[in-house]
Amino acid sequence: MVLNATSYDCHLKVTINGESTEQDQVPVEVVKNGNTYTLTLKNFILMADGVSLPVGNIEVTGVEGVDEYGYTVIHYNNPVTITPGNDPNYGESDWIGPVLGEVPIDLTSRFISTAISANIDIDLSEMLGQVIGVSIFGVAPQLKGDVNEDNEVNITDVNNVIDIIVSQ
Repeated sequence: MVLNATSYDCHLKVTINGESTEQDQVPVEVVKNGNTYTLTLKNFILMADGVSLPVGNIEVTGVEGVDEYGYTVIHYNNPVTITPGNDPNYGESDWIGPVLGEVPIDLTSRFISTAISANIDIDLSEMLGQVIGVSIFGVAPQLKGDVNEDNEVNITDVNNVIDIIVSQ
């Protein structure tokens, strides 16, 4: 039985071989089921030199969370199989993630119901000779900036967001 699900609108910074690109409005979903979590980066698309390369959905499931300084922290370091995304701009065969098979990833995420921060390293060193680094920061859009859920948007919310970023 799913206890709660939170969708975040995220900003991504993707680094490959020292070169970075950034994207906004990327959906990330966290679902709590009992004492475990599922985190899904939906419709992940690599952008390089103005060219988009649709990768797919990266999902980690059954990860235990630890409460740390008011945030839930999850860590996952295992292979995943990337599934096709559902962005209408791409057909099912356009997504390259499923073709890669199992891909080793190392994910660490900190989140509360209103904000999320995560780092994902996708280790493609054996296949492509590189590790893709993905930094994620986002907020749950329905809460309009009230990060600490005190029904006000104030400096405390800003400090909480800074704490999430710094704690990475």
